[in-house]
Amino acid sequence: MNSKTKPRFRKDPAASEDLIIKKLTKKSKRAKILGVFFSCFSGLAVICTVLFSLFIYSSIPFFSYWRGIWVETAMTTMNHRWLATAFIPGYQIDKIMGETINPDIIGGANALVTTSPVISDTLPAETEPPAPTDHDPLKQKELNVGDKDYAGNTVLINDIEEGIIVSEISRGSFKGKIMLIDDPSRVYVGSTPYPGEKGLRIRAMMDHYGAIAGINASGFIDPQESGHGGEIVGLSCSMGNFWGEYAPYYGSIVLTNDNKLVVGNISVWQGYNIRDGIQFGPVLIADGEAQVKGSAGYGLHPRTAIGQREDGVIAFLVIDGRDVTHSIGCTVGDLAKILLEYGIVNAACCDGGASSVLAYNGEVITKNCSLNPAYGRPLPNAFLVRSKNDIKNTQS
Repeated sequence: MNSKTKPRFRKDPAASEDLIIKKLTKKSKRAKILGVFFSCFSGLAVICTVLFSLFIYSSIPFFSYWRGIWVETAMTTMNHRWLATAFIPGYQIDKIMGETINPDIIGGANALVTTSPVISDTLPAETEPPAPTDHDPLKQKELNVGDKDYAGNTVLINDIEEGIIVSEISRGSFKGKIMLIDDPSRVYVGSTPYPGEKGLRIRAMMDHYGAIAGINASGFIDPQESGHGGEIVGLSCSMGNFWGEYAPYYGSIVLTNDNKLVVGNISVWQGYNIRDGIQFGPVLIADGEAQVKGSAGYGLHPRTAIGQREDGVIAFLVIDGRDVTHSIGCTVGDLAKILLEYGIVNAACCDGGASSVLAYNGEVITKNCSLNPAYGRPLPNAFLVRSKNDIKNTQS
């Protein structure tokens, strides 16, 4: 044998057959796994296609409702309408967004009078003497933190000195807070000192005015959600000082000289007894009657609302949103229901979304969904609450 030649061995036919069988078995198992995978994938794709088709076209109430919520939510944002337009046919969007709210409604119109009333040559009829003033309209002396308020919600703050109650709102898919203020004369609109340039975050706004509490108010120009709050949308009045231009597509939310909240279609402000106000909407409650049901074309969002009871007590309501672990947001119908439970007779929405914020005693007490949740977004203005201590100091 040549030493350079490697020895050759005969292959065992049985071993070769076993190896072939093992290889075929592996291929068979792999083919089965791939078959199961593709079957599952195909089945899932079919299910998704069917569900998507049902979501887009079905008239089944479940799918119809959530299709409407999806479209309304997307279409009522400034920068995310593509979430609807990219998937939902235009005729469906037009049909969903075609529902409108009565644009001519006014809540509290009897409190809106001209600043130069017509002088009558007849004497006014005799009236009953005014009822004694209730110094505790919120019944705060009977409440403790942790108790249920008169609407059945848990009291978180009971500031007797400042005449403020804050209660927790928790309704399944959304959470927020409601603040009740005993004296409407303390509620006013504060504006940024830099109009046209930049807004102030709610804590800075409160600090600037020395306010004890506040919520966001007007909307503002916000391209790509990078607005600085300095360019207001609509008309605003802060303690008699006007800013902005009247926007016919928004309603009005104003406080009169006699501290009554009026909401709705007020096309000319200057001729009336308006001391503070903004433009936004929709109207939620007018003269004790709800003006919205369900989403009413506005979808699910974080929301801010202001309302007033018949006795003058003011309510600030803020619902958190855009956080599936905490609160996804609510409809305008949800806001109206909550406020009616508190006996509110006139109410309307302020700006919502990432601007929605409620602050008290120098801190944000709602879960704002902006990039700076402890501060909120820069705002053009805010509904603020004057501290009773400031009033005492002024009077002294």
